[in-house]
Formats: sequence, structure tokens, C-alpha cells
Amino acid sequence: MSQEVTEIETPIEPQEPIEEVSEQIKRMRLEILGDVADSTKDEVFKLKLDDAEVVALNTLYPYDYEQKELDKTNKRLMNWQTRCAIELYRKIGTTNVQSYSENGLSVTYMTGLISSSLMNELVPKAGVPK
Repeated sequence: MSQEVTEIETPIEPQEPIEEVSEQIKRMRLEILGDVADSTKDEVFKLKLDDAEVVALNTLYPYDYEQKELDKTNKRLMNWQTRCAIELYRKIGTTNVQSYSENGLSVTYMTGLISSSLMNELVPKAGVPK
């Protein structure tokens, strides 16, 4: 006696397109969360990358408001943006606190949003007034 096996076709549901994760997000995941696959903080990371881009644009092009975004092909600039975003992320909840001690209660506040060593890496571009 032979049994005939019938195959049941299941409709293939369209999957959502997989979002391409940038190298910057991957680096932030690894450095902050310790896991490249952990996407739980991606929205916050994107916001911090955007904030870092604005800091870079304001520093590099202080009077050129037509410059809308950073050159994504410049590896050094993308590296700076990622490191700045990581620094901004780590400052969430401790805005402008540079040092803190417990028993004597001594709190020191920073004067800027980004550390001076990171800001000193950017040199403003000079141009002709428009």
C-alpha cells in the first residue's frame, strides 16, 4: 500500500525590508552595548549621530548655512562623528557634570557640550563671505 504525500502550500508573506545598518551604528552598538546585533538603542544612536553631525557642521562651517550634511565618504569625519555621538550618548542624564565626589559633595560642571580634546580635532573652514 502506497501513501501519497500531498504538500500544503503556505502563502509566502512579504517580509519587511531589512534596514541597512550603518557602520557607525554597528560601532556604537559594540562600544556601548557590547553586542553588534543588539538593536534596542538604534533610535537613540541615530539621534546622537544627528546631533554630532550638527556639532561638526557648526564647527567646520560656522557661517555657511547652506552646508546641510557631512561628507559621508570622508572616513576621518565619519569616525569623529561616531566618537562624538558615543560621547553624547554617555552624557545622557549627566548633562555638563565633569566630576563628582560623594562625601564632601563636590560637583564640577563642564563648560561645553563636547570634550575639548574632541572639539580640537575639528578645524573651521574659511571661505569667502556670500
